[in-house]
Amino acid sequence: MKRIFWKLTLAVPFIAGVSLASVGAVKAEDRPSFTPIPEEFGYFRENRALEAAIAAGDAAFSRRHGWSLFAGMMQPLDAGDPNSWPIWLSWQTTAQAFDAPKPAAAAPMRIRLTPSVVGHMRASERGADIPVNTPQPIYPLPRKVIEAYPDAISGTGEKATIKDGTFFVFNGDIMVATESLSPEGFRAIRDGELYLKKTLEEAHRLGQNIELPARYLSTKHMYWPVHAEGLTPLPWWNDNFPDSYNGYVGYETWDSVVAIDPSGKQVGQTVDVTYLHGILNPDKTAMKPKTAKARVVGLDRFYHHKVTNADWKMFSEADKAMLNAASYWLYDAPFKPGDYVVTVAMHIVTKEVPTWTLQSVWWSDAPDKGPYAADRPQDMKAVGPWRHYLLTEANAYKPDAQGQIAKAVNPYIEGVIHPIRTSCRNCHVRAGYPGGKPGEPAEGTTGYSNANCPDLLAALQPDDACFKGVSLTDFSWIIPDRAQ
Repeated sequence: MKRIFWKLTLAVPFIAGVSLASVGAVKAEDRPSFTPIPEEFGYFRENRALEAAIAAGDAAFSRRHGWSLFAGMMQPLDAGDPNSWPIWLSWQTTAQAFDAPKPAAAAPMRIRLTPSVVGHMRASERGADIPVNTPQPIYPLPRKVIEAYPDAISGTGEKATIKDGTFFVFNGDIMVATESLSPEGFRAIRDGELYLKKTLEEAHRLGQNIELPARYLSTKHMYWPVHAEGLTPLPWWNDNFPDSYNGYVGYETWDSVVAIDPSGKQVGQTVDVTYLHGILNPDKTAMKPKTAKARVVGLDRFYHHKVTNADWKMFSEADKAMLNAASYWLYDAPFKPGDYVVTVAMHIVTKEVPTWTLQSVWWSDAPDKGPYAADRPQDMKAVGPWRHYLLTEANAYKPDAQGQIAKAVNPYIEGVIHPIRTSCRNCHVRAGYPGGKPGEPAEGTTGYSNANCPDLLAALQPDDACFKGVSLTDFSWIIPDRAQ
């Protein structure tokens, strides 16, 4: 069906001529100059072939494209620097995109909208057989972090959290997260004033869905802190739980662990490691630090970066607080210049095709085993250890006879928030406004799961009846989640 677009003028405040470096209180001036994905990695160069492959059910093509996107954005910013950050570090963050604007005179602005047409209920109406809100461990902010970085802390007591940083956003656990946007994605949010809740409210009042540009690209990347000296434990997903398991599956529960040795002197040995400090069980009792046997691996198996004194000066107080909180929780010691961060997981979401591409990668100590190792390009000239990662993707293939799509989940990212028998496509198609709240009627709201749209592996479509009364935000959860 042909997609219909039009523009609507809304009388809401607008900042004319906003630039990528001029937004808000985040220190954008310290960010490296924007560097795009190199052309040879296929971003926005294989759109027609990718759309045809998805229509034909050719997952191998989609997976090769996903591998290329991951390797491409992990290429070094400075090819001559062995300790270079990856190119995505030069991209604007969601914290900057959703930073509140300075007061300005009201002026007309334009956002791209598409009609909110609700059709018949094509998705399965089975019950919510997958519980979503599984009990999770609690990570209280370490007292030493609160005392060292008071200006980076928001809230007090049990509600204390860390503010957005220049580069990192707080994930609430050991993983140090970044959320990055393509320039077109950043401008769509800023110029369309999608950072304002009243923009979403107006679209909702008019019965409209948000339409994002074709070059919209967003990522969520996870770093793991690694001490420069000694061994740093890292749990890794080794199919620790069957697909049917519906309980909590965060990394705290995994039995497979490696120990990262930056010196390389103990690589190949098996050692005892202890990790997880100052963490509470869901019932708020103290969690005992975990001890495990771990095989020692080197830094060469990871995308990694040694944090320099120059980096430390570039980081905001919030960035430093996040690194330190993660470090205390992991090995009960502070993070400092000279220590490392290693890539453990990454989501990549693009609109290269109208139905979006969704791919996600994670580190593995068994990177050549299983279906998630399949279809790596054999001739790709990419710097770095991208072959030590696994990849899942959830493009718009036809569902099975029961209307179900395949499971697609990143164990590092999803495991800490919901069960593994889910799909990133089923999740992202739900993105919209307003969001539902526990105990409130589900009709006219959206969310990861509600009584209207309960099935987490259903092949949902934007015009399914369970989205009636919702203004969808075009596969982007950051818009309804962050709009102020």
